[in-house]
Amino acid sequence: MKKNMKSFKSGLVGISLALLLAAGIVGCTESGAKKEDNPSALLYLVNAGSFNDVQQVCLTAYIAANSCVGGKEYFNSGNGCSLVKLEGKTKDDLLALRECVLKKVNDPIQPCSLPQFTYGLAQQALAGAFAACNTSYTTTAGTTVDLTSYLVY
Repeated sequence: MKKNMKSFKSGLVGISLALLLAAGIVGCTESGAKKEDNPSALLYLVNAGSFNDVQQVCLTAYIAANSCVGGKEYFNSGNGCSLVKLEGKTKDDLLALRECVLKKVNDPIQPCSLPQFTYGLAQQALAGAFAACNTSYTTTAGTTVDLTSYLVY
């Protein structure tokens, strides 16, 4: 009888943990509407082994940029980091994009990844926080890279 009760309790704990995990994945908002998830992280997890070096740096930049978007329209890493879009771009170009994005995400005064500073749409984030990442950008190493239209939504 004690063994059955022990397995019942461990089964109950397992079910409870599974339900909590499922509730966290669903992530409903206060109004009950389904919260939109950041597609970049999922794309990276699904295809992590099939990306080249340039695409991997691009995806990390998009994941960081999407951390500043709190609405339903995110930066589209599927288009922005595709081989067609990245044709002719080097890893150094994308490292400059990532540096620019991370500079705003990690801003000491208003980091856009905090809920109170996020943008509702990727378009707003591009015009606001990432405006410097959509023009000619000079890296900390002194290299100037034209990042116009690297971030797409």
